[in-house]
Amino acid sequence: MNSFATLYPSSRRIPVRSAAAMRICTIRMSVDAGSVTTLRQLAMRVCGEALEFMRIAICAGGARIEVWLCVRQSCASVLSETIARQLPGARFKDMPHRAGAAP
Repeated sequence: MNSFATLYPSSRRIPVRSAAAMRICTIRMSVDAGSVTTLRQLAMRVCGEALEFMRIAICAGGARIEVWLCVRQSCASVLSETIARQLPGARFKDMPHRAGAAP
């Protein structure tokens, strides 16, 4: 059986970088259930490709939504400020946490 390295030339392989190398951080917050679409649109507009993923979970009662935004460190502060300005009901749970940093 051939290895991955022999099947695909190095020019066609996608480089895999660790989270620490890309300087990724997670922003944790809760928003009103009606504001989730606006939050997603803000995150896409501000971060673009720097938005790694967005996780959404319904809080007890369903009136609020828990959100985790995993973004590159370079746009985390701008995104946080934009969300605070555009969605005054957003509650940030903690400061952005860098992936790979000591707790």
